[in-house]
Amino acid sequence: MTPTPVKTWNPAQAAKAQADYCEAHEVPMFAPADGWCNACGNNIFADVITVEEAGKKLITGCPICHHSFVE
Repeated sequence: MTPTPVKTWNPAQAAKAQADYCEAHEVPMFAPADGWCNACGNNIFADVITVEEAGKKLITGCPICHHSFVE
């Protein structure tokens, strides 16, 4: 039986995890540092992206409204 993956919902920790990921991979951080999407007004780190997810991939757009943070 596979254990259930840990999911931590903490906006400040998720933002730090994303910043750490970007630094480690030498890529710019496109996600807003505070997590708030300027297009839809939602915090991507509050309800959508966990701390664990933020530390494993580059976030380039809002998972809620699909607004690009790159453009």
